[in-house]
Amino acid sequence: MSSEHFYRLVRSWLTVHLPRARRLSPHTIRSYKTALNMLLTYLRQTSDLDLTQITFEAINRATITAFTTWLTDTKRLAPSTANQRLAAIKSFLSYCAAEDPALVALWLEVKQTRPARTPAPTRKALTIPAIDALIRAPGQDTHRGVRDTTLILLLFDTAARIQEVLDLQIADINTAPGRATVTVTGKGSKTRTIPIMDKTGRHLDQYASVFHPGTPTPETLLFFTTRAGHHQPMSQDNVTFLLNKHAATARVDCPELPDRIHSHQLRHARAMQMLRAGVPLPHIKEFLGHANIATTSIYASADNQMVRDAIQKAAGTTPDLAPVWKGDDDMILQLAGLT
Repeated sequence: MSSEHFYRLVRSWLTVHLPRARRLSPHTIRSYKTALNMLLTYLRQTSDLDLTQITFEAINRATITAFTTWLTDTKRLAPSTANQRLAAIKSFLSYCAAEDPALVALWLEVKQTRPARTPAPTRKALTIPAIDALIRAPGQDTHRGVRDTTLILLLFDTAARIQEVLDLQIADINTAPGRATVTVTGKGSKTRTIPIMDKTGRHLDQYASVFHPGTPTPETLLFFTTRAGHHQPMSQDNVTFLLNKHAATARVDCPELPDRIHSHQLRHARAMQMLRAGVPLPHIKEFLGHANIATTSIYASADNQMVRDAIQKAAGTTPDLAPVWKGDDDMILQLAGLT
């Protein structure tokens, strides 16, 4: 089989099957695209293959098993993340087998690839003093300090998933005192409005005055990175990097911070804080966006004012608002829908 056949199936899977037949979200499709790109990178680095030389003949169970090991040992991905990449590759080959019967044998072989072993979670919960130290670590003397403080505070205060925060647009933010909220879009494209502390609202106002001066359009992304002079969506990897950078600074005065920080720890810490403050568990489930068909018939809709009053009491110290600081492979990947 030719590389043209391989890339044609890649493109139809990414641009037709996933969005139209399976109706997956753009975020999930990006995750699948990342998995395929990582597989191509692995084949190029370990088999000395150019993109034009990659065909289905380069893929078998041994290759995919070694690829999974490469993800954990070389790329340092968590086993759970490596298994997500593996599942995406299996999904792609399942689609290919349905499209071309000659690939059924390959699919059945790769299907037997065992996932990476996932150890039992031993994550250390973040205490409120640790959260406070992490929020204060960036400082507010620079533009990036203002941005990072606001981002970390917002992740904690909303207990939102990392992608929910990164997808926030200007129109999703309301900083009115006493009524401050953010509206996030969660799994299944479901939206929920989350009350936030007034202090968080003031930090958002300061951040917007620095990074969104003037009158930005409502659909402008709240958080972004700049590449070649253009605003680009901030990635989850960007957030993980800055969390751990600031954790290293905060750890000097707060040694209880664990060696590795991830955004979900902020979400977990906020949920536990609310629980200890007396917020009913059904309200916390709705606050976190955990409701599903089974739970929606059991748990009543949460009263935002009740949640707001409880989390205001439960809120740990956060920094006061500081003054605003002044002062020909590419073509192949593009045609296959991988860029």
